Amino acid sequence: MKFSDFNMFIKPEVQGCPDFLIERSVRDSAIDFCSRTDVYMIEPESLIIIAGVNEYAVTLPTGTELNHIIDIYNDKKPLKPVSYTELEMRLGDETERGTPHYYSQRDNTDIYLAPIPDSAETFKVVYSLKPTATSTSIPDTIGRENREAITHGALYRLQMMSGQPFSNVGAAQMNNQLFEKSVRRAARQVKYGFAGGTLTCKPRLFI
Repeated sequence: MKFSDFNMFIKPEVQGCPDFLIERSVRDSAIDFCSRTDVYMIEPESLIIIAGVNEYAVTLPTGTELNHIIDIYNDKKPLKPVSYTELEMRLGDETERGTPHYYSQRDNTDIYLAPIPDSAETFKVVYSLKPTATSTSIPDTIGRENREAITHGALYRLQMMSGQPFSNVGAAQMNNQLFEKSVRRAARQVKYGFAGGTLTCKPRLFI
């Protein structure tokens, strides 16, 4: 779904706003939405581990950048995510070799493992993406499913601009509230799945 496809839903609320400005606001809204919800996930990638190498990168589709590493696992055993500082401490002088048990990221490009692998093996990586600052579209499934949320986020950005004919602080605040509500809903849906199971808690007695 192209970001320009959102114009018809946004133009009536921001009369006189140039198309390029609408498209930029839609892109910024989509980046924010994907970054905070992890809704943009693709099929898990097989990560080929090489003995002696602990730095790896995943394959990124055109127009995207890595958002979050969600899981790395092998034979149903997940690696534990740790801070980059902790991973460096676990690497120590980098003489220890073994099966990796930990992973971390220094930024949103490479993945680092510890300890340094002592043999070749294959891990599965589950990760989320977000559009780049120069992208022009997002997958149809994400755009159509979250069209209202992204529209609210774009309208908030446009209506908060000062000195424009379409500036409207009151409407901007309302659109931001609707956007934030959609972010929370989508994040819960990604975390707990689409099966519709009821979330419950067990009461405990205070002692």
